Amino acid sequence: MFTDGADDSGPHVRSLLGAYVLEALSPEEDRRVAAHLAGCGPCGADYLEVADTPSLLSLLDEDDLR
Repeated sequence: MFTDGADDSGPHVRSLLGAYVLEALSPEEDRRVAAHLAGCGPCGADYLEVADTPSLLSLLDEDDLR
């Protein structure tokens, strides 16, 4: 459910972006976030800020996380 930051364009998906880029959403929720991002500039900009997170996390090893 999209509930964070509703304005004139409707509810936004900012709170789901972390899970979205980590592919941790259900297929239905994933489709809904993708559809929202296609038409929402503010959420799209926020997505671009976190989109590289999975590739950056892959550079870490177990010792980096201690």
